[in-house]
Amino acid sequence: MGIEGNIKDFPLIDVLNLLSFGNKTGVLVITGKKNQEKISGEVYFIEGKIVDAICENKKGEEAFYSIFLIDEGNFVFKSQNINLTTRIQKSFDNLLLEAIRKADEIKVLYSKIPDLSTVLETNPNIEASEIRLSSDEWQVLNLFKEKKTIKDAIKLSPFSEFETLKAIYLLLSFNLLTKAEELEIDISKIIPKRVITPVKDALSILGLSQPRNICEKVLFKIDGSKSLQDIANELKLSHKEILNCFIKLLKETKIIANISLEKIKLIEKITKEE
Repeated sequence: MGIEGNIKDFPLIDVLNLLSFGNKTGVLVITGKKNQEKISGEVYFIEGKIVDAICENKKGEEAFYSIFLIDEGNFVFKSQNINLTTRIQKSFDNLLLEAIRKADEIKVLYSKIPDLSTVLETNPNIEASEIRLSSDEWQVLNLFKEKKTIKDAIKLSPFSEFETLKAIYLLLSFNLLTKAEELEIDISKIIPKRVITPVKDALSILGLSQPRNICEKVLFKIDGSKSLQDIANELKLSHKEILNCFIKLLKETKIIANISLEKIKLIEKITKEE
């Protein structure tokens, strides 16, 4: 017997109960979304007992818990013989109760951590060896050796979403993880002004002083109304080139700008890293 439908019309928990009480053997395929991200998974039944599950890079119980969190999409059950290694040993009732508990706790964790699109990185100013972590927590911490979003870390984690979020919450609490600095500077909002130098300005107006390099060309274009983006477009400069000149001219006190010291430090960091 095949069963198919939409999760909104027929909640996943009801589908699982129906297949268990009906002692069905086969595979339940779910394709949908979780937190607006596409996700798919399979749950395997033998005579009403869940024996295995696969979801993304996870298998067994961890995969089942991820599938249980799918909040929209479609499902289809295909009756067929199942010949595979049993990875899930829990009884159906215990498995379902654990999934419900973790789903509730995940909602609490989501309220305590930053948005999933937040980029995190390991905190270089904290000595992690001084803090006791489990091997699982170390693995989650290592996911952020290279900056990444919480969402990407969950995808890459070998653990369930619940275990990964719990570890991230703990690591944030210990300050072992921190929000990464924003590496994008909106040059359309930076509007520099020239510092008045009467002699040089007079020579420029008379056409007796011509720009000799890129940064002098940038200085020549600055009039207090153009943004760095405008100037970069006019001179066909890259993001890096205009920021390099901006920092150089600031240091030479040839210009001033509506930008904080923190942003200036960030621009310096970006131009050095690129």
